[in-house]
Amino acid sequence: MKNIKLIIIAVLGVFIITCSSYMVSAQKVTSHAVSAGFQDVYNLNEPSVLYFYSDECKYCVEFMPAFDKVSKEYNGKYHFVKFDVDDSKNNTLCNKFKIQTIPAVFIFEPRDKVVHPVHPYYLHTENGLKDVLDTYLKERSGQNNK
Repeated sequence: MKNIKLIIIAVLGVFIITCSSYMVSAQKVTSHAVSAGFQDVYNLNEPSVLYFYSDECKYCVEFMPAFDKVSKEYNGKYHFVKFDVDDSKNNTLCNKFKIQTIPAVFIFEPRDKVVHPVHPYYLHTENGLKDVLDTYLKERSGQNNK
């Protein structure tokens, strides 16, 4: 019985540590802090979905078809951009967004230059990402009406 309690405590500890690494709050992005690859989306009118991935990452490769499909369905509502973390030209951007785990997805809001992280839980399915994007569009339209 004592061993079971220790195992449960250890599992909860690992879970808490893992979740805390995903606790990234929205952050403001200033024009002088953006890299060349990000400059294209900095002044757009619609929000952008930024996808950080690696071809060496199993989960990134598995999620890529869902990301590509959603990007076609939401064309005109969002601007979709992929950043390969293994490409040295994206180092500045990866550092700015504090990329520690991949895949990583962020919604960039051009009106206030704020980046909103998408929790990895939603990156397992196409519908998970759609739910996040739909919710964000509803919140955004509510803010426009104020």
